[in-house]
Amino acid sequence: MRKIAGVLCLLMTLAISLLAGPMYADESAALKRTVTAPKYDVSKEVILEGTVQDVVMRPAAGSIMGAHLIVATAQGAVDAHLGNLIFSGKDGVSFSSGQSVKLTGIMTTFNQKSVFLVRTIETGSSTITVRNDHGFLVYPGAKARLAAVSSTEGAR
Repeated sequence: MRKIAGVLCLLMTLAISLLAGPMYADESAALKRTVTAPKYDVSKEVILEGTVQDVVMRPAAGSIMGAHLIVATAQGAVDAHLGNLIFSGKDGVSFSSGQSVKLTGIMTTFNQKSVFLVRTIETGSSTITVRNDHGFLVYPGAKARLAAVSSTEGAR
C-alpha cells in the first residue's frame, strides 16, 4: 500500500509541474507587430503616365503581396501595386513590356518603400478598375456579374 501511495504522489507531482509550466510561458519581452493596410484617400489621387518595364507576380520579401507593375515615368521608375485579381479569371488582363499606361491612384509608403496603389489603369481605349473608391481590390467583371444578379433580383 505504501508503494502505491508513493507512486500516486509522484504522478500527482509530475502532473502539477507539467500544468504549471504554461502559466509562465508568455512572460517574454518579445515585440509584437501588427500589420495594417495603407489607407486609401481619393482626395490624394494622382495620375501617372509611362511605359511598362516589368510585371512582377511575386514581389520581394517586405513588399505588399500581389502583382506589381514597374512603370517608367518622367520622374523615374514607379512600383505600382495591382494585386492578383486583375490577372485571374476569364476577364483577366495582361501587360507587356513597353506598353503605354496611364495610372490613377495614390503614392504610399509600405515598409519604408514607396508604392503606388493603382485604382484605375488606362491602356489604349480601355479602362481597368483595380480598386474601388475605398482602396479595396475589385475582381474584373464584378460590375457585370452584379448587374446580372440584380436584374434577376438576386435569384439563385
